[in-house]
Amino acid sequence: MKHIYIYRYIYKHIYKNIYKNLCFLIAVILLITLVPADSQAEPDLNLKLSEKFKTNKTTTNSNNNSDNNAESGIYSGVLIDKENSYFDIQEEYKEKGYRPASDIEIFLDMQSITSNSDENAPILGEVAGKKDVLVWEEDKEYFEWTAEIPQDGLYEVLVIYYPLGGTSNTIQRSIMIDGEIPFLEAYNIYFNRIWRDREEPKVNNVGDEVRPRQIEEKIWQSAILTDHQGMYSEPFKFYFTKGAHKIRLIYVDEAIAISDIVVRTPGRIPSYDEVLDEYNQKGYKDASQTFRFEAESNVVRKSDPTIRRESDNDPITYPASATNRKLNIMGGWRWKTGNQSITWKFSVPEDGLYKIGMRIGQWYGDGLPVYRQVAIDGKVPFDELKEYKFQYNKNWEINVLGDSNEGAYLFYLEEGEHELTMTVKMGTLRGIIDSIYEDSLLLSKVIRQIIMLTGSEPDINFEYDLDKNIPDLLENLTKLSVNMQGKAELLNKISTKSPAMANNFLMISDQMEKMVKKPETIPLKLNDLNNALNNLGIWILSLQDHPLAIDYFIAGPSDEKLENKKANILQKLAATWQNFIISFTKDYDNIGSVYNDQIETNEVIDVWVARGREWAEIIKEMADESFTPNTGISVKINVIPSVDTLNALLLSICSGKAPDVACSVQSNYPFEYAVRDAVVDLTQFDDFKQVSGHFLPKIMIPFQYNGGVYALPETMNFKALFYRKDIIEELGIEIPDTWDELYQHVLPVLYQYGMQFHYPSTDFGPLLFQKGGEFYKDEGKKSALDSSEAYQAFREFTELFTNYGIPISANFFNRIRQGEMPMGIGDYYTYVQLSVAAPELSGRWDIAPLPGHITEDGEINRFTDGIAESADIIMNQSDKKKESWEFLKWWTSDETQAKFGSELEALMGAQARWNTANTAAFTNLPWNKQHLKVIQKQWEWATEAPSVLGGYFTQRHTKNAWNRVVIGGMNVRDSMELAVKDINRELRNKQVEYGFIDE
Repeated sequence: MKHIYIYRYIYKHIYKNIYKNLCFLIAVILLITLVPADSQAEPDLNLKLSEKFKTNKTTTNSNNNSDNNAESGIYSGVLIDKENSYFDIQEEYKEKGYRPASDIEIFLDMQSITSNSDENAPILGEVAGKKDVLVWEEDKEYFEWTAEIPQDGLYEVLVIYYPLGGTSNTIQRSIMIDGEIPFLEAYNIYFNRIWRDREEPKVNNVGDEVRPRQIEEKIWQSAILTDHQGMYSEPFKFYFTKGAHKIRLIYVDEAIAISDIVVRTPGRIPSYDEVLDEYNQKGYKDASQTFRFEAESNVVRKSDPTIRRESDNDPITYPASATNRKLNIMGGWRWKTGNQSITWKFSVPEDGLYKIGMRIGQWYGDGLPVYRQVAIDGKVPFDELKEYKFQYNKNWEINVLGDSNEGAYLFYLEEGEHELTMTVKMGTLRGIIDSIYEDSLLLSKVIRQIIMLTGSEPDINFEYDLDKNIPDLLENLTKLSVNMQGKAELLNKISTKSPAMANNFLMISDQMEKMVKKPETIPLKLNDLNNALNNLGIWILSLQDHPLAIDYFIAGPSDEKLENKKANILQKLAATWQNFIISFTKDYDNIGSVYNDQIETNEVIDVWVARGREWAEIIKEMADESFTPNTGISVKINVIPSVDTLNALLLSICSGKAPDVACSVQSNYPFEYAVRDAVVDLTQFDDFKQVSGHFLPKIMIPFQYNGGVYALPETMNFKALFYRKDIIEELGIEIPDTWDELYQHVLPVLYQYGMQFHYPSTDFGPLLFQKGGEFYKDEGKKSALDSSEAYQAFREFTELFTNYGIPISANFFNRIRQGEMPMGIGDYYTYVQLSVAAPELSGRWDIAPLPGHITEDGEINRFTDGIAESADIIMNQSDKKKESWEFLKWWTSDETQAKFGSELEALMGAQARWNTANTAAFTNLPWNKQHLKVIQKQWEWATEAPSVLGGYFTQRHTKNAWNRVVIGGMNVRDSMELAVKDINRELRNKQVEYGFIDE
């Protein structure tokens, strides 16, 4: 028994220490071997990098280590002191006792503007009736004005502007005061456009109302500079001392004309008690009449074209929408983003005091409230309406504007026309959002500290002693645990029911509390920390969603009882019965026609669209407007599921009821149908060559089979190098043109600052094509991945993760947003996410062409695949092939695709940016001009892998080979040879099955 204790003592105190020291020595050796050869020649690499990439002394500590950088914070990704948001500036104003200036209004001289160069002198011209206004196109980087301030104090800045250009993108600028950005939110100042419905909704031939198109109303308008996310209830206040100050506006996006910039005393909004006292002093009396107006039909303007009329089938929503779709409410889920506003016009029958109510639907937020700023005739009447709260309710309700304790607010309205504006604000949720962001930064720092010691996949048998090696680890985890509990309590306090998010906060808090009690379990729970970090990023976004639906407004005297009417059981049963009866005759997938019945039609073609109903409705309306009148061919459009298109079409083929045309099918489907002789070879049409000229040359490769082409591309993807301009500039990194530049000059700097690079672990194609390899040989009969070029490409592909430390998987959007992953490879979907879901980064991220390999003639090879995304096909069962081809020619034409993209974005927003495969139409959509140049440059290197029998096995076994090397540690060549063997076996089996070769 004594021997056993001796052995245990030796293991615990001697062997384990030797093991730990040996592991540390191996890790150091591996780290040295990972550094590129030319860097190993520099004995003082870290010192030189520290000197070369030293950041501004006001933004980081002089030590320039990752811990210090994390301590000062990467707030919104900018390497600056995190106490630099407008919230903190406001606190500073209070501490220093700054007050608004007294009755001052200064008009900046538009004749004495300075710019970034003599060549970019301001252009003063006439715009919409105003003369000598600044016309600011994208080629002007900035303009600067001098303001003579007569008195120390707080001021607001008002800009009178006119939107230029024809895109739907928001006009954006940054503001700089005396050479400095005053706070983070000043990076992105929005100047909204005005939108409205083009006409009243049309009714199609099945009785459903069709959403009207949106048009921009271009007029001169004014805007007081404020945040674009609705975080603050009042406009920005800037502190100016007496004397001359420089005010600079910097171009971010879209052209604008400016007639005046005014620096003035901030307006003061009185309290309701003050307003009520004024009413009493003036002797205002209650009105004697009640009036009502519909929310959907009295809108005069909107700040966003995506805010639209919606349909609700509640029995007492007016007009009723039981059997046919009526666009009978306004707002809903699309009216949710900070500072989105809707303005209604209404008529008041007589002078007097009114209380205002509205029938609202606020069932979206899982118990959370939403907030709106309410203004009458352009002004917020009193302070209580700057951020008015609408509580969660799972049913429709009449909400009368007022205080829950004091009763309804009264508004004095004169007889005649008035306007009511409601703007999305964040209210009390602003504090929770800020807190989550700070916690995500702290948690990110904790995870980086852990990974620096354990790696991304800790050894479960090794004792890392993290609580000893990371001095503040347990303290930070405890702080995070307490913060999560606090947020859960606050959410429960302001909500009408316990939100799921609050329970998730408690779960994370409990996880961290257990980690503090048992520090040895922390390495095993690294995935839990990563999941918590990802969830925090998701919750920041979800808390900024404040949807609200409105049926109608009603106003009346103070003693008028505005009843909260609800549909009773009989009304609900009657509506359900009506829907049940009509379901036997109504085709819910068919998109009704809206064209003139007097138009003569010769043929009708059946078109299936594998997209949402909104997409199909626009296609149908455009076809009725231009295609049918010009060709005499009527188009019947049906919507099919986009997730199961293959099976839907196969079943229709087998039943003999296939459509004439199928749109938006995945790019690999046309080959599968061609093999089965189910689709038409488009090369049989005389003008095919002319039509195919609308697309990138090699995008047709996946649609080719046996000498024919069986589809036209509809949409295409693109790939690019995404990066955070602010962080990359702070670190002094040059954008890499080649992979060697990335390995040698970019990754070492990122790692020095605890940051990472992103590369999709499934994207083997770019490296393969850049090395000169191919996926197949012998006309697709065998895999070509056994070539030397393919081996070199696969080795480099796996070394990205094994040697260069690129994360195996990561949420690139969340990490680039938080600044942890300021550079990486992304695609069209990354672009849309950053454009739409990260408004705080607007103007602070950019794209560049993919890194490549230098060829023998000195050119940089940037080949990439995965461009073809969706396609349009003509089914072989169709007896209207010629008419179907006419439709495809119209649908894929330059004009139609450009118009469809514009209409879709106006209806759905930038998140539905149409990535058309038609190159001419693509360039006419509202892409950022500089980004478009990068995309077009990458088009020059676009290629595709051919579709072959059994080709689906290639991606599967390439991924298996990657797993064996990166995760399993297998030899690269052995893993690749095994993959080629498996791929060739499946290719042969399929060739035998379809009779191309004998068994």
